[in-house]
Amino acid sequence: MAIIKTELFGKSLIGVYLEVNNAFVLYPPTLIKSDLQKIKQIFKINLYPFTINNSKLIGIYSASNKYGLILPNILREDELSKLKSYFLNEENALHIEKLKSIDNAFGNLILCNDKGAIISSLLRDYRSHIEDILNVETVVFDFAGIHLPGSIGIANNKGCLVHPLTENEDIKYISSILKVETDVSTINRGTPYLSAGAVVNDENGIFGMRSTGPELARLINVLRL
Repeated sequence: MAIIKTELFGKSLIGVYLEVNNAFVLYPPTLIKSDLQKIKQIFKINLYPFTINNSKLIGIYSASNKYGLILPNILREDELSKLKSYFLNEENALHIEKLKSIDNAFGNLILCNDKGAIISSLLRDYRSHIEDILNVETVVFDFAGIHLPGSIGIANNKGCLVHPLTENEDIKYISSILKVETDVSTINRGTPYLSAGAVVNDENGIFGMRSTGPELARLINVLRL
């Protein structure tokens, strides 16, 4: 296990800029060397430079698990080709696909791990397609009065944290879909938008610099980092 608190581009919004799972990290090529080195020290997996329509907001626009990677339709073809080239020699083929949805901030709209996926009601018409890409049971479910389950939750294959106003029955349902222990938390000194403030996989994590000791203790305990 390895964790750190830091900033990227001078902000504590770590999850806005990175897409992380157990196999790889996608990061903006404009990331400064010292920050990239921090990421390499924490996640000892393949790191790939990437942009989405020249944007560095990779974590906002993408969602992934070990089976698939969902990207917005604004992704340029040259960016898609370069991304696919990274995975040509991988033993387990990753299903990479653009989803033609008007609502395309998939990092905010999809909360998933390798066991299940919860998607926003804004993506209702794409549920079957998303289920095919991620290869896990996928349900449409909004909670805490917000249509952004991916924004107000963070999960790995060991645990999940969600918005502190999430009701107990909803927590139980989320836990049943993702098949992990689920609890509530904030990040970055009281912010309920958990995925914007951190990136994690099953072993390691990077958290926003403003996260407090109690917040980190809760996150690390539930995610079992």
